[in-house]
Amino acid sequence: MKLVATSVVRGSQQGESHGGVYLLDLERQQAELKLDWNAAGIDWSGRGGDRGLRGIAFDGDTIYITASDELFAFRPDFSQVGSWRNPYLKHCHETSVFDRTLYIASTGFDSILGFDLDEKVFHWAMHVDVQRFRFKGEAYDPFRDDGPLQLNKLHINNVHCDAGG
Repeated sequence: MKLVATSVVRGSQQGESHGGVYLLDLERQQAELKLDWNAAGIDWSGRGGDRGLRGIAFDGDTIYITASDELFAFRPDFSQVGSWRNPYLKHCHETSVFDRTLYIASTGFDSILGFDLDEKVFHWAMHVDVQRFRFKGEAYDPFRDDGPLQLNKLHINNVHCDAGG
């Protein structure tokens, strides 16, 4: 059995690798670096910040992986086939696929964004907030500039979606 894993190297400096994608072979107990992430044009402040690669999701033979502010698509050999940005992607973490939508936890904006896997566009977003000690979700258009502020109050890390919620 093989697993795909991503990493974030928090102590890395500009010009160094700050994460990657690994293929883990459980039977052989080996890890193979498939993609070294050393993008220089990121914000190096903070703990994890923009460093590394985070969420992984699959749609057929396409592997989707999120970086801080960008969604990437790869073939099984890890050659890149696409990438997408949105102003509301910041410090993204985990992803989940359900009903032809890839959901991404955007920690910086306390949001979850939906990416249409057929149209290849961000088509939905929800800001999560706390009001009077209760969580509240409010949908917004990820193409408009009147969405939430980048506050990172809740530090949303994970998202999972299925028919039950």
